[in-house]
Amino acid sequence: MSSQIKLQKHNGLVRDGQKIFDSQGRDIMELAQEEFFMVAKVAERLGLTVREFEGALERSVGIKPKELFRNRRALLARRQIKEGVNLRVIADKLGFRHYSHFATEMKGFYGIPPVQLQSVIRSRCFDSDL
Repeated sequence: MSSQIKLQKHNGLVRDGQKIFDSQGRDIMELAQEEFFMVAKVAERLGLTVREFEGALERSVGIKPKELFRNRRALLARRQIKEGVNLRVIADKLGFRHYSHFATEMKGFYGIPPVQLQSVIRSRCFDSDL
């Protein structure tokens, strides 16, 4: 974390470029991934209530944890699809309890189901290889 950053109050979060840290220097997105993007679990790890965490994150970056985590999951899923990881494995790694929840979330984010997203990504990868 940059030494030029001034920390906010006890439950404040600090943004350093694309990263978000708590007052002890823990990367919020790393904690989120470890806790399968569950807001309550991340808040607990930070020693905050869910409301305190939501407020601190919203003041720090202007977005609620659930939306931030949703965006991160979608980007991680897309990256793993591009790497050729099985869709069900991706869903499991990202903490979805059921594949159908993963499929619904990806369709809501990208506008197409994950199988179709996989086809689009693969066709772009193969096209760029030519």
